[in-house]
Amino acid sequence: MKNNSVTPALVVLVVDVALGVAFVLLPPVVMSFLTLLKDVFGVLILPFTFLFGLAGWSSDMSSLDSVMGGLTPSMLRHPFRAIIAAAFIAVGGLCSVLACGSPRAAHVERIIAPLLTIAAIGLMGVEVGVILLPALLLQLSALRYPEMDFFSRNK
Repeated sequence: MKNNSVTPALVVLVVDVALGVAFVLLPPVVMSFLTLLKDVFGVLILPFTFLFGLAGWSSDMSSLDSVMGGLTPSMLRHPFRAIIAAAFIAVGGLCSVLACGSPRAAHVERIIAPLLTIAAIGLMGVEVGVILLPALLLQLSALRYPEMDFFSRNK
């Protein structure tokens, strides 16, 4: 017999974990691309900047860099921390999904999943970690009620 009442919870968990990974990895990738684009265009306009400097016109590019640095959260300046947080989110979601296959035997996976999600929230910051709140609540409820089997109900 199919367990149709808990299957939407599994879908919400998987979608929330995928969104969490996307929200963690996408900003550093976009900011790296914009930095690369800024460097390429900086090289292209270098002769004109030199000529304008000879004419007495100068622009301060360091102020633009400080504005760009001030607008980005601290997570964007630490791509390794973002990669580790994304790995924690993915492994926590995988542990949750694997624990659903055998509800009584997967007690360690049910404990590890919320711990990894909390560690990822700690690495990302609370403002981005709010996205993972539904997944964390589902993981904690699966820890509290281990008989909650997402795939089938053993009666």
